[in-house]
Amino acid sequence: MTTRRFALAVIALAIAIPARHAHAQTVVSMLGTDIKNSVGDAWDVWTSPLRGHASDWLLAGGSLAVSAAVSPADPAVDRWAVRNQNSSAFDFLEPIREGGVAFSGKTITPVALGALAIGLATKNERLQDGLFGCLTAYAASSVVRNYVMYPLVARTRPDSGRSTESPPAKNGDQYKFDFPGSSNWGEHSFPGGHVANVAACAEFLTRRFSMGIAEPLPWIVVGGVALSRTLDRRHWASDQVIGTIFGYAVGKEVALRSSRRAAKAKARVGETVDDRGTLFLSPDPTGALRLGWRKAF
Repeated sequence: MTTRRFALAVIALAIAIPARHAHAQTVVSMLGTDIKNSVGDAWDVWTSPLRGHASDWLLAGGSLAVSAAVSPADPAVDRWAVRNQNSSAFDFLEPIREGGVAFSGKTITPVALGALAIGLATKNERLQDGLFGCLTAYAASSVVRNYVMYPLVARTRPDSGRSTESPPAKNGDQYKFDFPGSSNWGEHSFPGGHVANVAACAEFLTRRFSMGIAEPLPWIVVGGVALSRTLDRRHWASDQVIGTIFGYAVGKEVALRSSRRAAKAKARVGETVDDRGTLFLSPDPTGALRLGWRKAF
C-alpha cells in the first residue's frame, strides 16, 4: 500500500463520520475548545482509578485473569510466528508492520493534520470531535503505558533485540517478569502498546459515532495490528489481549465524555438529535414556539 492509498483510506474513514456544523464559532475558539476538552478527557482517564468502584476493580482483575489464561499458549504462538513471519500470506499486513507506511506517525500525522485543517475550515464539529477524541484516547493510553505500567512491570519481549533475532520461545519464556519495571525497550512487552493505542481509537470512533457500513473497519485494523506485532515478535499473545482490553476501556471513557458534551450542547439550544433526524423547538418570527422535525439528506 502506498502512502497515497493509505491517506485516502484515512480520509474515507473520516468521511464516514456524519457532519455537524458550528456556524457561530471562530476557528480559534473551536480549536481552543477542542484542546480544552482533550486535556479534560485525558485527565479523567488518568485519574479514573481514584474514582473506581468495586465493580470496576473486579473488571480490571478479570481482564488480567483472561490475559493470564492465554499465557500458557504464548510460546506456541511465538513459534508459529517464527515459522510464518515472512509468509506471503501476510503481505497484506505490510503497511502496518515494522517499516510499513502506516507503522509510525510519519505518515499518519500529516494526514490527520490535513483532516483537522479541513474540519476547522469547514467548521465540521463531528470531524473535529473524531480527530481529537481519537488522539486523546491514543495519547491517554500511551502515557499510562509508558509512565505507569513499564516502570512497574518489566516483561521480556519474545524477540528482545532490535537487530539480532532471538530463538523461538520455549515453554516458560513468557514468564520472564521483573518488578519494578525497566527502561530497556526489550522488556516492554506488557501490555501490547500498538494494539492498545489503536483499540482506544477504534472504541472511541465506533461508540461515539454511527459509521454505517464502515463501522467494522476500525476493529479490523485493531486485529491487523495485533497480528502484525505478534508476527514481528514484539509481544506475546497475552500482551495483545490485555492491551486490547485496556485500549477499549480508555476509548470508551473518552467517547462517553464526548457524547455527554454533545448532548448538553444540543440541550442548550432546545434540540434533541439522533441519527434519524432532528426534533426542534424554537420561536418563530411572531414569538410563538414551533415544534418540528428536520432531516438533512
